[in-house]
Amino acid sequence: MNGWIVGYLVGGIVVVVVVLVLLALIFEARRTAIKAEEIAAGLRVARDRSDPLQALDDTAGAVERITELAATARSVLAGGGPA
Repeated sequence: MNGWIVGYLVGGIVVVVVVLVLLALIFEARRTAIKAEEIAAGLRVARDRSDPLQALDDTAGAVERITELAATARSVLAGGGPA
């Protein structure tokens, strides 16, 4: 009977250790999920704040066209005719 008691004690200790390890894993997984959501939220904010940069090429093209038209207008007004 003494062997059975030792076996039950060892088995109980193993079960407790496994439960503690599983609880630690679950806790860390939950913490990681929260951090991942915070990071994703930060990335969404950064994406939203950088959206105007997507129109930078369009703006640069418009500036070039305006500059060319201004140069043409200057040339015409100065009497040099169309450039």
